Amino acid sequence: MHDRSAKNEKFLPTTNSTFTMRLHRRQFVIGSEAFRPYADWHCRQLNTSTWISYCPELRASWTNDADGVPWVLLGLAVETLESRPEPPSQIAQTASADIPELYPSWAGRWVLIGRDRVHMDASGLLGCFYGTTPDGKIWVSSSPALLAMILSPETDPRQLRYQQGLSWFTPPYSRFVGINRLLPSQVLELKDGSIQPRSLMPPINPSLGYNETLELLKQSLMTALKRLSQAESRLWLGLSAGVDSRLVLATAYCAKINIMPFTRISPRMSVADRLLPPQLAHELGYKHIFLRGQSKSKSDRLHFVAAHTVGHVSEGDALPFLRSVRDSLEGISIGGWCFGVGKALGRQSLPDSIDDLKTCTQQIAQAYNEPLASSAIAGIQDWLKWVQKTPQEHLDWRDRFYIEQRLAGWQSSKEQLYDLSKIERIPVINAARNYALMLGIEEHRRLEAKYQVELISRIAPQLSSYPCNPDEHYFGKLRAIAIKSSYDPTYPYQIIKNKLRF
Repeated sequence: MHDRSAKNEKFLPTTNSTFTMRLHRRQFVIGSEAFRPYADWHCRQLNTSTWISYCPELRASWTNDADGVPWVLLGLAVETLESRPEPPSQIAQTASADIPELYPSWAGRWVLIGRDRVHMDASGLLGCFYGTTPDGKIWVSSSPALLAMILSPETDPRQLRYQQGLSWFTPPYSRFVGINRLLPSQVLELKDGSIQPRSLMPPINPSLGYNETLELLKQSLMTALKRLSQAESRLWLGLSAGVDSRLVLATAYCAKINIMPFTRISPRMSVADRLLPPQLAHELGYKHIFLRGQSKSKSDRLHFVAAHTVGHVSEGDALPFLRSVRDSLEGISIGGWCFGVGKALGRQSLPDSIDDLKTCTQQIAQAYNEPLASSAIAGIQDWLKWVQKTPQEHLDWRDRFYIEQRLAGWQSSKEQLYDLSKIERIPVINAARNYALMLGIEEHRRLEAKYQVELISRIAPQLSSYPCNPDEHYFGKLRAIAIKSSYDPTYPYQIIKNKLRF
């Protein structure tokens, strides 16, 4: 077992006096007229019927396609195919009708608007809420709070609880009656608010060779990282003891990318997350730091959570923001979130098919301990009907559940909260082409992330001697207690209390 002294651990301050918090940071609004919550917001007319209004800190690329039709790309999209230029250049060289064929290989968190349609990234991480005014005008926004100001909808009384039940408002629903959430498998028509289906990803090819698939995934990640490093000199990697962020670390090393690994310390972190990340980083020649948040949440931060997300994020999921963990970071944070798409999750608790919608709905409710009368289950029912209506060959509905519910519903709202921070968060794996590659791998190789472990061993074999997410027994019982006590002084008392209960 590898063990290095903790004496040389680096900690970064978590507060910065120059950091100014502002509601609706990096948000956008699309509608029939300009909408400016702050004086410095940009408002620009896309065509005769559509205005795009957005925070000046939200990236925006305006481009005309080869037919002269205007498009705007909001957020950050990075091309993962080395042979192609970046997205704005691709749009400029392509006919209007062919633009949707371009973006399956774009990673990142983005929304594309053109030809009176709204297209989202592979898992809807830059979310789109939409609704209609009484006079029939369509409004769209990444912010449910801003859209609620415009449409004045009724509110779903359900309160989200951390890790209890379905802890998100299930797309296509939102917390507001009459405001829907666009699914990644949908394109929104701005003229009339209608929905058009789109494939979640390119055709899944199970016959593509395993080795070729791993090589294509590796090249995709390397290309994305190289291009992000060209766009931003400060790349941060949230590093844990797990396999997802470790694969990004290994790929960055292989691509010779300068990144800055960090790990945030929290009461919920495992002993492995406390000990392994600095060792993994050191093994590849990177300096690692820990981020310590504040022990108590600030009342003003709770206000920002409530006002910015209007109840779409539970307090438990908001803890990194409430404790100011990332306030000191600037640049782009890359990481391993979204790799769950390829892990064949839900096989034990969810049915193989959705042929029987009633039974499937009941099993989802049972798996998440959510009452059948809940509005969350009503959202799931509508989503299941959409899935039945728009199947994709070789795409298991449980993998689609992860994309359109766990990512587009739960994770997307958390990302919208994190927009309040200076640092941008970009998942480098979040491209439809990557998902098709992962889901073409045999299921037994996807379970327990076997293919990821093998890819890491090929890219950076020196990391193979470090286990992924080992339990506390791996480190020794007494050592584990000492480590946990170092960041949670009440831990020994919790052990004694738990034992006394029995």
